[in-house]
Amino acid sequence: MENEQEQIRKFLDSIPEKFQVHEEGVKMEIQKEYLDYSESFGHGVLSDAETDKLSRIVLNPEVPDEVKKKGLTILAHAGSISAYKQISKFYESAEGELKQWASLAMQECRMFIESELSDESIGFISTGLGGTKDKLRIYFLVLPQENETFTEQQHKIIENELNQTAKELNCDIESFDFQENYAGLTVLIPMDIAIATFIDAGIQNCNVFGNFVLEHYYAGNTGIPDKEEIKEIIEIVRNG
Repeated sequence: MENEQEQIRKFLDSIPEKFQVHEEGVKMEIQKEYLDYSESFGHGVLSDAETDKLSRIVLNPEVPDEVKKKGLTILAHAGSISAYKQISKFYESAEGELKQWASLAMQECRMFIESELSDESIGFISTGLGGTKDKLRIYFLVLPQENETFTEQQHKIIENELNQTAKELNCDIESFDFQENYAGLTVLIPMDIAIATFIDAGIQNCNVFGNFVLEHYYAGNTGIPDKEEIKEIIEIVRNG
C-alpha cells in the first residue's frame, strides 16, 4: 500500500498542480453534458487489460463520438494512473468538443487518483472563459451612476484603481473595454479570493473620487458578451 501511494505521489508530481483551471475554457453545454453523465455512476475499477481494451475503442477513429465520450468518462472513473495516461493520449490528438470532453475526463480522473492519498475532497474547475493555473477568468461590467456617462478622466481612474486593487489581491487584469455607458474588463482571480472581494473593493476605491460608479455590476465566466448581450446586461443590472 505504501509503495502504491508513493507511486501515486510521484505521478502527481509529474503533472500540473492540484487545482487546475482549463486554460482554453470548456463550453458550458459540454460541461453540463459531461457532469450529468458522470454523476450517473460511481467510481469504478478497471484492470490493466480492461483499460487497454477501452483505450483502443476510444482511440479508434471509426468509433462514434458518443461512444468515445462514454469510454473517456468510464476511464476517468477508474481513477488509475494507466487510465489517466490513456485519456491524456487521446487528448493530445483530439479536436473540438471531444478535446474538451477529454480535458474534463483527465481532471476527474486526477481527482479520483488524488483521493487515494487522503480523505480530502478534490475538485476541478472549468469555465467558459477558462483560466490559468489556480486563477479563474472573469468578465466584469461596471456602470456609471443613473443617467450619467463615464468621462475619459473617469475611465483613467477606473483603470488605475482596479489595477491597484488587482495588485493587492494577486489578480491579473488582462484587458479593459471603455465605453461611455460601461467599462468592461477581464480578470484572472485566484481561487481563494471571492469575486466580490475584488470588484467591490475596486468600485469603492473608484468612488473615493466622486461616487461615479454604480455599486451594482455584472460578473460572469461563461464568455465575453457581445454588444447586444451587453445592452441586455445593462438593463438587468439597472432594473433587475
